[in-house]
Amino acid sequence: MSGIEALYWAQKYPNEVSAIIGLDMAVPEAYENYEIDMLTIKLGQFASKVGITRMIPQIANGDAVKFGTLSDTEKDIYRAVFYSRTATDTMIDEVTYIKENAKVVSDGGIPNIPILMFCSNGNGTGWNEETWKKIQTKYISNCASGKMIELDCSHYIHNYEYEKIANEIRAFLD
Repeated sequence: MSGIEALYWAQKYPNEVSAIIGLDMAVPEAYENYEIDMLTIKLGQFASKVGITRMIPQIANGDAVKFGTLSDTEKDIYRAVFYSRTATDTMIDEVTYIKENAKVVSDGGIPNIPILMFCSNGNGTGWNEETWKKIQTKYISNCASGKMIELDCSHYIHNYEYEKIANEIRAFLD
């Protein structure tokens, strides 16, 4: 959803945003036919608020904990933040309005700035690999100055390909 936010900011403040670097970012088309199960999301919010999620410790062991470069102390902090800040009202609102917000961004057009997109294999996005890559490829092909780099890893690409991402960003910014 941060991809939608970045694109919106570039549309709204074109003199302030000079480029976008997207880490497996969703673009407006991704949300056009996406089915959002609000009942499950609301149940997750309830479970989080009453502490049920703390009874399932593996739920807080996301990719950052399993595959990232966090120290043991940082992993503990990650888990504490996860348990205290998951499924907040703001997060639920973001999901509730994402289709509407994606439409606003779609109607605003593609920003005329350089865009570097890193694209995962689709795992963890809610879309299959073919659909996810197709949506990303279609969007970047319509950018005046866009580049997409495909990575064979799941959605939280910064936990897997951080060195490649850093090198590509440096080259993009030079």
